[in-house]
Amino acid sequence: MEKKKWVSLVIAFTLLFTFVSPIMITKAETELEKIDRQLKAIQQQKQDAANKYKNIDSQIKNAKYQQKVAESTLKSLTAQIDQKEKELFQLEGKIEVVSKQAKDAAVQLEEATTRVEERDELLKTRLRLMYRKGDVQYLEVLLGSNGFSDFIQRFDALQKILESDKKILEDNIKDKNIIVEKKKEIDQSLAKLEGLFAEAEQLKASLIANKEKQKVTIASLQQKQQDLLEFKEEEERVLMELAAKESKLMQAKYSLKYSGGKFAWPVPASTRITSDYGYRIDPINGRAAGHNGLDIGRAPGTSTLLGADIVAAADGVVIVASYVNGFGNTVMIDHGSGIWTIYGHIRNGGIFVNKYQEVKKGQKIAEVGSTGRSTGPHLHFQVNKDGKPTNPWNYLGK
Repeated sequence: MEKKKWVSLVIAFTLLFTFVSPIMITKAETELEKIDRQLKAIQQQKQDAANKYKNIDSQIKNAKYQQKVAESTLKSLTAQIDQKEKELFQLEGKIEVVSKQAKDAAVQLEEATTRVEERDELLKTRLRLMYRKGDVQYLEVLLGSNGFSDFIQRFDALQKILESDKKILEDNIKDKNIIVEKKKEIDQSLAKLEGLFAEAEQLKASLIANKEKQKVTIASLQQKQQDLLEFKEEEERVLMELAAKESKLMQAKYSLKYSGGKFAWPVPASTRITSDYGYRIDPINGRAAGHNGLDIGRAPGTSTLLGADIVAAADGVVIVASYVNGFGNTVMIDHGSGIWTIYGHIRNGGIFVNKYQEVKKGQKIAEVGSTGRSTGPHLHFQVNKDGKPTNPWNYLGK
């Protein structure tokens, strides 16, 4: 009877472990799967946010290009307006000259008209006499001479009178033709100049309107860039929030905990800081802006830092090992307790760790490059605390 009881107990315990153990294992696997699934979901969200971030950069680049074109157009328009103002000034001078010529011609016309009228009156008087007396008057003058010499003199005098009358007629015709032509020429020149002046004024007005339009366009593009930058900052914040969520899951999966202590210097080949943490003049756009990390450049006496080793500042797990807008090729390591380190501008093909890979302090993770928003080979080293940039010197020590 006792033997049967022991057999029953053995069977019961066997069945218990047969059914209970798989349930416990399955539960443990489910928790890991849940973390992995959440990590995968966050990665997809990060990828979507990164795509938006990249699209913002593209839009900013396009807006900057459009602004450059608009500024070039504005410069060209300003030059054209200046040229038109010079032309208008010259035309004003020409109009004044031609206007004076027209006034002089009017005076000359008036004087010539007076001369013509006086000649016409003289000729009319002579014609009236000739009409009343016919040719007898000239004959009487000749026959009334006292001798041959007097006859010749009287004949010459009559010839001169006839020539004078002829010249009067010719001068009248000449005066009338010259003045009419001159007045016509000056009127045409004046009309042409006034037309050119009006055309130049109209073109100048059009250029000025276009210039103001370009100013509005530039202001609009500048505002667009500002809005995009603000949106970009928001997307960057979203990325960091997602990274923070990922970090918590990573800590649960890998039991990450920052134990404190001084960080390893990230670039053993150089300790030269080319741009410190804090506000600085941005080397790309020349504006004052916050710098969230340290830029480590080539050591004095060396030609370049390109290809130099980059090492992990502390133990941790890699959460980013890919291209990140602005940073270029980037490695981000989660050290636990909300502490991350970021290594930016890594050379192409220079990342030697994978995502979710555990790394040790001082382990080589990459090589220095100049990818992303960079002016030359250097490492951008950044420390984030709870998703926000903090002074790296607090961890490196000076």
